[in-house]
Amino acid sequence: MKLMALLMLAQAVIAATPPQPKKVILDQDAYPEAARDAGVEGDIAFDLAIDAKGVITGCTVTKGADQPFNLAADACALARANWKFLPARDEAGKKVPGTVHYAIAFRISRRCPPPDGQTVCVFL
Repeated sequence: MKLMALLMLAQAVIAATPPQPKKVILDQDAYPEAARDAGVEGDIAFDLAIDAKGVITGCTVTKGADQPFNLAADACALARANWKFLPARDEAGKKVPGTVHYAIAFRISRRCPPPDGQTVCVFL
C-alpha cells in the first residue's frame, strides 16, 4: 500500500515558481529495517536541491541528523530514489534550479506529528 501525505513546498530561493512534485510517495517498506527492528522512531527534516531538469541533486538535513540507525541518510536516499519533481521556473518561465523543504516522520505507531504541510509519515 502506498502512503501519500499532505505536502506543501517551501519557497525556492532563486525561483519565481518553486519545484513542483510529480511523485512524492513512500511505501510502508520504506521504513529502514534496522530502525524498525530496534523500534526506533524519528523525524528527519531536509532541504532538497532540484536542478533545472527536475532531478534531486542535493539533500541537506536540517533536523534529526543525530537520529540513530542513519535515519537522516535513509530519508535523503528515499527521497532521491522515489520522488520526482518538475523544475522551478524563473519569472520568464525558464527552468531553473530550486529548493524545497520536506520532512519524513518514521513511525511504528500510527501517530503522525500535527499536519504542517511538509511532513511525509512512514508507518509500519
